[in-house]
Amino acid sequence: MTAKNIELGKGIGNLKFGITRKEVAAILGEPSEKETIDGDEDMGSSEAWHYDELELSVTFDEDDDWKLSSIAASSSDFTFEGVDLLGLSQEEVMQQIEIMNLGDIETEEIVGEEDEDQQVATIAEVSLNLWFENGKLSEIQWAPYWDEEEEEYIWPE
Repeated sequence: MTAKNIELGKGIGNLKFGITRKEVAAILGEPSEKETIDGDEDMGSSEAWHYDELELSVTFDEDDDWKLSSIAASSSDFTFEGVDLLGLSQEEVMQQIEIMNLGDIETEEIVGEEDEDQQVATIAEVSLNLWFENGKLSEIQWAPYWDEEEEEYIWPE
């Protein structure tokens, strides 16, 4: 995979939201790990593929015919609007996001079993989650845009 610029609503490089697991495997090869996430009565199951060497994870949802429905990157090789945000402080990231004018940001504390200080900043308008550990951006997670009225993803062309 050559291009490493995150494209909101679309994907990254030739990894476009909506492609199949077979197409992802043709682009990235076999993942380091596959993880099945069981659904409940509201949502079907999901499958996450982790590519440890790329510091990249992709998710496929049963409800969406197992299409690529989210990507998460945790390597500073990935840029966002041409800016390397990973590793920056939460304050620095929020300043950059405000400059980009992406929408309203909701921040939530994540309570885990470990002693880490974790927060997630969500910008629903652009299907973006920014994960912070101990005040530094550790992961960028994004998905196709969401159509509120139809309650479904807007798959890229």
